[in-house]
Amino acid sequence: MNKKAEQFQAYLKEKDIENVFTVEEREDELHTVLFRSQIDVDGNKLPTVVIFDDSIYGVVRVLVAPKALTEKNELAVMKAANGYNKQYKPLKYFFDDEGALLLDIPLISTESEPIGDMVYAMFDVIIRHLNEAYKEIMHSVWA
Repeated sequence: MNKKAEQFQAYLKEKDIENVFTVEEREDELHTVLFRSQIDVDGNKLPTVVIFDDSIYGVVRVLVAPKALTEKNELAVMKAANGYNKQYKPLKYFFDDEGALLLDIPLISTESEPIGDMVYAMFDVIIRHLNEAYKEIMHSVWA
């Protein structure tokens, strides 16, 4: 397990945050570790993952809507996503190869920097944003 993932695990233990994440270690050159969970937005459980590896980068990623991008709604969904990307500096919406709408917040840190409080601050940013924007986003998906 990489150092940032170890730090985050220690943070969760210290704060007595149990049964919130499942941990998956990848066998790759960057020693990637995934902390999987869910965020509840308007009664919808959105899959969420915190990703740490040996680089200075990490990410909090939320699956906002699977198969969100279609030929019919492409313009509306892309306009909505781009609008939020311009409006909110830390949030980055994008589409994967299957058309799922994902939301990322990048995390930049070194092994020596505490990471737990930063991750939870970003969770707060994501939850507040999605509680305000989720219905509008989904209206563009269903357009």
